[in-house]
Amino acid sequence: MDKIERAVDDIRRKWTPDNRLAVFDISLLPKGVAGVTSSRDARDALRRLAGEAGLVEKVELIPDGVVTPAAIVTAALAPLMGEPRVSAPRVTEALHGEILDVLEQREEWLRVRAPDGYIAWLNAGYIATGPTDWADDWAERATARSLSADIVTAAGRRRLPTGARVALRRGVVELAGGQRGAVAAGNVRREQELRVEARHLALPELAQKWYAGAPYLWGGRTEWGIDCSGLVQAVYGARGIKLPRDSDQQFGQGKEVALSPDGTGYEAGDLLFFAERGRVSHVALWAGVGRIVHAALSRGGVGGDHLFGDEPRMVRLRENLVGVRRPG
Repeated sequence: MDKIERAVDDIRRKWTPDNRLAVFDISLLPKGVAGVTSSRDARDALRRLAGEAGLVEKVELIPDGVVTPAAIVTAALAPLMGEPRVSAPRVTEALHGEILDVLEQREEWLRVRAPDGYIAWLNAGYIATGPTDWADDWAERATARSLSADIVTAAGRRRLPTGARVALRRGVVELAGGQRGAVAAGNVRREQELRVEARHLALPELAQKWYAGAPYLWGGRTEWGIDCSGLVQAVYGARGIKLPRDSDQQFGQGKEVALSPDGTGYEAGDLLFFAERGRVSHVALWAGVGRIVHAALSRGGVGGDHLFGDEPRMVRLRENLVGVRRPG
């Protein structure tokens, strides 16, 4: 059985090396192999392994064509969890109006793939589900974004975080759940307009404009709570540049910039990566003149710091700088 376990682990590492982007929930039974995977190659390899070893194989490929294929977030935001239970750790969030691919459903919990490829679980209470053409229709219409907007509808006032997707026609805002209303506070702007603005602002300035003072929240993506990689993903996304969700994934993006003891050669918006115990665990935006903008638990949230200052937490941080990248 040890040989079979090693073979199964080899299949996992070859075809689904990152469990944030693929599913490989496989169990070895006394006389069989069972579970689910999102990789057809992994499923086929497990079938071959089971056949060669004389084991019963019950491995399902997800999605399986039975579940409703698409979901749209109708709540202000939806926490995505590492496991299908309310007490599980939050790993990321989906914002109002975002479209998710549904991979499987277990009672009131759905395993979904977010637009950035991240796979996690959310409760069905946060979303509406439907066929792919229904989601495609919403994607074509939802070309406006909230900037901390409050929308007054016939059903009451709805507050949406920055980045939430809505449809906008002649000043009327349509929410993902079908309600229509008017902007009472904050703003709703068309995505193309925001991209033009984002290109005229340095990314650290944009981060401060939209998220300054936001509390730190592991897995957060909004001004109500955000983590370091969520901040970076959001401001680059405003320019239409898609980045992965987590800092170690972002570390593989863009052009490498040579490390400098004083920041010479860095440009505003470059990403500085910091490691802990040998793994990238934090990312910050270079703002120039020795300053960075980031979301950090040590400072309680989003703000600017002097990387080369004498403050002990900054001394520790710069000692852990392992790389600089320039996406785009």
